[in-house]
Amino acid sequence: MKSGDTAPKCVLSHTHVLTTDQQEEVMATPTETTPPAPEAVPSSVRLTTLFGEREFEWDKAIYFPAGLKGFPDHNVFALANFPGDGASSFLLMQCLTEPELAFIVAPYNMDSDTINPEHLEQAFTIHGIKKNDGAVLLIVTLHKPEDNGDVSMSVNLRAPIIIDTERQSAYQHHLPEAGHYDFHHVVK
Repeated sequence: MKSGDTAPKCVLSHTHVLTTDQQEEVMATPTETTPPAPEAVPSSVRLTTLFGEREFEWDKAIYFPAGLKGFPDHNVFALANFPGDGASSFLLMQCLTEPELAFIVAPYNMDSDTINPEHLEQAFTIHGIKKNDGAVLLIVTLHKPEDNGDVSMSVNLRAPIIIDTERQSAYQHHLPEAGHYDFHHVVK
């Protein structure tokens, strides 16, 4: 600044105009960030799901960085057992940000040879998942015939959900066409 020039009277900060006095006060006052009170950050979310009211813990959520096929903007899901007394081989995979979005999934038996173990190993490697930290879920579809016959069930072998249990992240991974995996593999 040259002698005789005057200091600017105000500065824009976001959309607020600060006077010179306010600028000096802000600069002189040390800013302290106060962490939010523990009760200010919810540890769980309560949702009305397809199977009634359920509570899900945020720290148990599974993050899908790329979402699911057809649902790229829905990234946070949780797994829950179905209501009832008996042990089920199916789980509810519930979106925590969209209560109406949920899937029935089945844990894949890693000792099975329905999916070529080499293809699963490749999927784990692609997503940076250690073999011991990897798990696989299959999305289940229920098929009700138009003639009101028996309901049938299929699983999506072509695009299983690959989970990194250590990092709580997951990916819907398309397996190679060479594996001849079906999107609707009938479960008997």
